Amino acid sequence: MKKKLIAFFSVLTLLLAGCGSGGDTITIGAITSTETKLMAHIYKQLIEDQTDLTVEVKEDLATSPVIIESMKAGDLQGSMQYTGTSLSSFFEIENPQDSEATLQQAKDAFAGDEFNFHWFDSHGFSNTYIFTVTRELAEEHNLEKVSDLKDIAGDLRAGFDTAWLEREEDGYPAFKEVYGIEFGDTKPMEISLVYDAVKNGEMDIVLAYSTDARIPEYDLVTLEDDLNFFPPYDASPVFLQETIDEYPEIADAIEPLLGLIDEEMMAILNGEVDIHGKSLEEAAEDFLVEQGLLE
Repeated sequence: MKKKLIAFFSVLTLLLAGCGSGGDTITIGAITSTETKLMAHIYKQLIEDQTDLTVEVKEDLATSPVIIESMKAGDLQGSMQYTGTSLSSFFEIENPQDSEATLQQAKDAFAGDEFNFHWFDSHGFSNTYIFTVTRELAEEHNLEKVSDLKDIAGDLRAGFDTAWLEREEDGYPAFKEVYGIEFGDTKPMEISLVYDAVKNGEMDIVLAYSTDARIPEYDLVTLEDDLNFFPPYDASPVFLQETIDEYPEIADAIEPLLGLIDEEMMAILNGEVDIHGKSLEEAAEDFLVEQGLLE
């Protein structure tokens, strides 16, 4: 029932947004993070440059499971997905400490009849969740790893990605069991807002993305996941298999991006938008030109 409701509301959202792909148009979805939107525009520019297809990008969809259900329903044809996020939303991760095994499981699991997705190899980076505080708070309480929070967590205001608060396998409910830590006050937030919130003292601790350029820019401190709670979150392009079968040139266009982008490069790309103010389209084009993938 839960999956049916997610599918219904995701389809309704896309319909209300005027979504529709027909003829030689495909639609790529992205959640609210800069990274997923930027990669969607990179896909768009590469595909449009190297094929006769037109690509629409639907931004700011609620969560990755919403995008997956929308792809399953045929309302989206592609997106960028993270192995741990996608698997934990629909399956149990078999080898959560092994990134290669988790990537292979994602490929196999989502290739089945229920989804029929083509899950590509990784872009070369993993964007994991990471607990983040100000340097002042870290130094005051000698915080280096997540376990160090145990004695003070009850006094902290915590800002977390809305989806993470609800996810069972790798979200807040499981985190509380593994670490034995519960924060005094938790607030659901869009991931793009957590960095300013902790920097400006509105939150004491937030859950951030490890590839976000605002972490070093704001001199924030990240805490080691010393109990290895978070599974791998390797990023890959994911498209409907039927779309790849119909337009194999999409795979040819996407192929040069596989293994090309490491964490440092992705953080720089995110910073072009979040810190230096480039538009998503401009940052995508500049990256592709710099890499020799676009003239």
